[in-house]
Amino acid sequence: MKKVFLFTVALVVFSCGKKEQIPDSILSEAQMVDLLIDIRMAEGKVSTLTLNNDSSAILFKVLEDEIFTEHDIDSTTYMTSYNYYLLNPAKFLRITDIVIDSLKVRQQELTTGRRPSN
Repeated sequence: MKKVFLFTVALVVFSCGKKEQIPDSILSEAQMVDLLIDIRMAEGKVSTLTLNNDSSAILFKVLEDEIFTEHDIDSTTYMTSYNYYLLNPAKFLRITDIVIDSLKVRQQELTTGRRPSN
C-alpha cells in the first residue's frame, strides 16, 4: 500500500511539473483572443448588412484580409493556430470564454455608454 501511495505521489509531481510549450509557429493565446475578437466583430458587421450571400462572403474576405494585415499574420498562420487550439480543448475554451466576455463588454459599452459593473 505504501508503494502505491509513493508511486501516485511521484506520478502527480512529475506530471504537473512540465508545462506544455506552444510551438513557435502558433499564435499565443493573447494574440488569438485579439484576432478572434476582431474577426467576430467583422462577422457581426457583415451580418447586419442586407447583402446576398456572395456579396457578404466577398466583403467578409476583404475585412478578414485587413484584420490579418493589422495583426501582421497570414491566413495560414491563423488556420494553423486555430486548429492547434481546437485540438487543445482547455485552451480553446479559455480563449473562447475571453472572446465572448470581451464582446459582451463591448456590446454593453455601445448600448449603455458605460462599462458593466461587476
